[in-house]
Amino acid sequence: MKNLFKIIFLICSPIFVYSHSLVLNIIDNEDETMTVIGGFNTGESAQGALLKLEALNSKKILFEKRLPDESELTIKIPNIPYQIILEGGPGHTVSKAGIEPPSGFIKEEVKTEQKKKEKPNRNAINISSSKAVTISIVLAFILLLATIIVSIINTNKLMQELKRN
Repeated sequence: MKNLFKIIFLICSPIFVYSHSLVLNIIDNEDETMTVIGGFNTGESAQGALLKLEALNSKKILFEKRLPDESELTIKIPNIPYQIILEGGPGHTVSKAGIEPPSGFIKEEVKTEQKKKEKPNRNAINISSSKAVTISIVLAFILLLATIIVSIINTNKLMQELKRN
């Protein structure tokens, strides 16, 4: 039984070793520029990750560039409300609200159009990928497996008892 738990532990342990998430840091340089730093929480560089500045109202891409070797870029702060998006590959996307320039954002007139309510696309729905969810799912499978193993052992014991009688 102890060997079985050791095997289960060895099978499940690589899941935790390779888990990482993308981290986005924004620093206001106070000279109408900002420094955007990307990386992973494991300390790995986010070199090559795609950095985008997207206007909040029009969804227009204001800036788009891949992170260089040092994983940081210094960019002029836009005058309109925007968000910063860092895409580090499948499942690794982080976005944060942009820093307001010292002179403030320019107010834009927003055209309001009534649209039909659209049903969310099932492919676009993101499943939570937090560590707590991952750990809970792994523990649930381990407990399910342990329950099945205990059930098999008890069934074998009962079968042996019945054969003796």
